Amino acid sequence: MLSNILGTISIITGLLWFFKPEGLKNRLKKKMNRKLRFIVFGFIIVFGFMIIGSVIGTPGFLPKLVGIIGIIIAIKGILLLTSKTSEKISDWLGERPLVFFRIWALVVLAIGMMLILA
Repeated sequence: MLSNILGTISIITGLLWFFKPEGLKNRLKKKMNRKLRFIVFGFIIVFGFMIIGSVIGTPGFLPKLVGIIGIIIAIKGILLLTSKTSEKISDWLGERPLVFFRIWALVVLAIGMMLILA
């Protein structure tokens, strides 16, 4: 149940970012203040842990792969939450071309498909 909800959210987000990557790029170009950064990284950490929780006990290779991705997301969110490198990362992402965001959208879309099919 939880994996279907997370998969649906990932698919919708991936499709949105694939067809409108300039919206994501413009959002990343704007400077985030400290409070908004905590909210964004907090959401990322919760999302990572929800992915991990949704694939625990599910047999197969794809759910284990999605679980590893969830662990990486959670660890990166925790590390970036307290460091000043989050500003540098958001600046770096804001400078990437639109093709980068379309490729990232395909990765998010694939994760969503794996969560639904798991």
